[in-house]
Amino acid sequence: MLLGDGEEAIGDICDVVLSRRETAGHDRAALLRALAAIPGFYVPAFFAPRHHADGTIAEVVPLDPARPQVRKRVLFDLDRFAPPPNPIVPNLGVVHDRASIEVMRGCVKGCRFCQAGYVYRPLRERNPERVVEETTRLMARTGYEEVSLLSLSTGDYSGVNPVLKELMDRLAPERVAVSLPSTRVDALSPRILEQIRRVRKTGFTLAPEAGTQRLRDVIQKEYREEELLEAARLFADLGWRTLKLYFMIGLPSETEEDVVGIAELAARVAAAGGGRLAVTASVSTFCPKPHTPFQWAGQLSLEETRARHTLLRRELGRRRIAFRWHDAELSFLEGIFSRGDRRLADVLETAQRRGARFDGWSDRCRMDVWRAALAEHGIDPALYLRRRPLGETLPWDHLDAGLAKRFLLQDLARAVRGVLTPDCSIERCTYCGACDFKAVRNVDYHPTGAKGGEHRGGGISRWAELAVPSDANDPLPAWETRMWRQIRTRVAERRPVGSLRGGVDAAPLPAEIAIGGDGAADAGGEGNAEEWLGAVPSSLAPASVGPPAVQRIRLCYRKVGPARFIGTRELGTTFLRAARRARLPVAFSQGHHPLPRLSFGPAPPLGVSSDGEYVDVELTAPLDAAELVARLGAELPDGLETIEASEVPRSAPSIESEIESVTYRVDLGELDVPPAPEAVAAAVARFAAAPNVPVTKRGKSGTRTVDARRFVLALEPEGPDRLVVELRTGPEGTLKASALVGELLGLSSDASPALRVHKIATRFRVATEPAAATSA
Repeated sequence: MLLGDGEEAIGDICDVVLSRRETAGHDRAALLRALAAIPGFYVPAFFAPRHHADGTIAEVVPLDPARPQVRKRVLFDLDRFAPPPNPIVPNLGVVHDRASIEVMRGCVKGCRFCQAGYVYRPLRERNPERVVEETTRLMARTGYEEVSLLSLSTGDYSGVNPVLKELMDRLAPERVAVSLPSTRVDALSPRILEQIRRVRKTGFTLAPEAGTQRLRDVIQKEYREEELLEAARLFADLGWRTLKLYFMIGLPSETEEDVVGIAELAARVAAAGGGRLAVTASVSTFCPKPHTPFQWAGQLSLEETRARHTLLRRELGRRRIAFRWHDAELSFLEGIFSRGDRRLADVLETAQRRGARFDGWSDRCRMDVWRAALAEHGIDPALYLRRRPLGETLPWDHLDAGLAKRFLLQDLARAVRGVLTPDCSIERCTYCGACDFKAVRNVDYHPTGAKGGEHRGGGISRWAELAVPSDANDPLPAWETRMWRQIRTRVAERRPVGSLRGGVDAAPLPAEIAIGGDGAADAGGEGNAEEWLGAVPSSLAPASVGPPAVQRIRLCYRKVGPARFIGTRELGTTFLRAARRARLPVAFSQGHHPLPRLSFGPAPPLGVSSDGEYVDVELTAPLDAAELVARLGAELPDGLETIEASEVPRSAPSIESEIESVTYRVDLGELDVPPAPEAVAAAVARFAAAPNVPVTKRGKSGTRTVDARRFVLALEPEGPDRLVVELRTGPEGTLKASALVGELLGLSSDASPALRVHKIATRFRVATEPAAATSA
């Protein structure tokens, strides 16, 4: 299965499947190995869990040490892939029977219960002008009478106002309606609603999630109650007569007051509509999800869920509010499978064979079948519904959703205190781990924004202004979203951006309550969340203007074992996080987008191990080189080992400019059919005798033929199954050792990448290696 975005990965998967079908026939094991090499592709068979006696997981062991984790696939730029131009239009009515177009992917609002909001990070918006054009074409080709602008929170989409205006101008004459999915309360504006109602008032669901402000702060719902009441008044004034409110029960730290608060809030919303709104409260049971700050929380039991349903039925009935609820037994099953592990596969198969089919429909849910299947395989549901200790190995720890576990723990600590986490698209980066600050980062279409993101609004501002002209008396552009107008107003008033988010004065909550435990007795020595995270700073973001660099240290490190599969982008993130854990005073660049001053030498190709890589680390406070080696080395992951370091002048040339050549050892013994030593010796002799050796050089701009003799300084056998090659580096680049050896030996295109390559030496033009060894 693929983790993450599939637009680019689907081509890789098809290529592997087709290639293996031609070369390996129906060898399933070979196919799985090839698929596992695709970034983001997860093959469970290549990971083996070990369990404690109580059934909890001790560890998940990668059977291929080179791939200890599977990191999700990320589509960096949504604009690179247009929506499907010709979707199938059914002739019979189906669920979601309308056209849809994705306007943005990801959400950084940080609702702590929302798995999608975390695993789909970072935020990536589609070009508003393209959205209009592609939607217009989509509607012309399908004939749908409604189109939905899809995202996790379309009201926060930078171009929502001009897009709605342009679409309605084009589609309203055709009586085509535009709808939005469930919308954040604080993202609604009169301008959005006025456009949507031009054809017909499509249904609206607002998601308060919790009945009291205290609990909304715990779960990171930023809006205030007055904003919800204002939205209700606006709905009524613009002609809406029905409104659905979505809530959850069983949220961490929930009390009876919070449950009753659902009914009280729904009644106040109905009253705000002046009796013109029929309000429905839709309630579901909170199921903790992996890769969220609440992944350690416990879930309500069936009995607790039913008790809350009874309480709500009474309280909402007294206030004449319609009540809809998610079936308790379905939530029970959802909770088991949401945080389950592979042992549930047998349970699922057994239940299916015994008739479990359409269990998503409450009238078809056969709990007797599910309970029998669980019992048959010795599974106690409580194992999966319970609160998890913070230090427990989780079934999904080997699956990297791009989020640092420390960030999730830190956010859990904020939840315990009812403190909100900054929105990184508006205020500042919170270093959740989703971005590498180069290719992977927030992308929006607003003229300005928080540091660390890419803001493309300058290219569409003229178009947006034409679509939604500004009022002469309004200093702010009319096309901007409600949130951005609030920010600009506060900036104009010289108030901090953070002031638009209400403070929380409630006392810290005990962690045992906050994460669903039943007291300190079962905490297993973990203590409460605040104590456990006491050493974690409240903010990991660098200051926008930090102290200048005063020292530059050149570090030599080894990259072996699993670390050879860490790519260039990930390597910088890995070192930065290790430096932060080591409390090193790393300097950052100044300006709109501060970046850590870590300057790496030329990276070896992915999969190539190395005995000597180099990085320059600039510091804001003097530090002994030996101390840097020791402190940083203690925090780097397996396979990244610090060797030695020395101080270099801050004005010294870059590492790359000083490297003259690199020497590699190429191991031929791991090929399926290793060449004979005589054939290797003959190939080396032919190379030495030839006046020029044309080889194919592949780069970002394509392929070209070059003379290998210009790059190869030395080539000689080392034993019966190894070659040592020294390659020149410089402005023209260099050659890949595996590609060079593959061409010299006449290997197939599949065999060359399989060569095991190890970097054994780097030769500098000047003596820049550390003068004094300071080994870790």
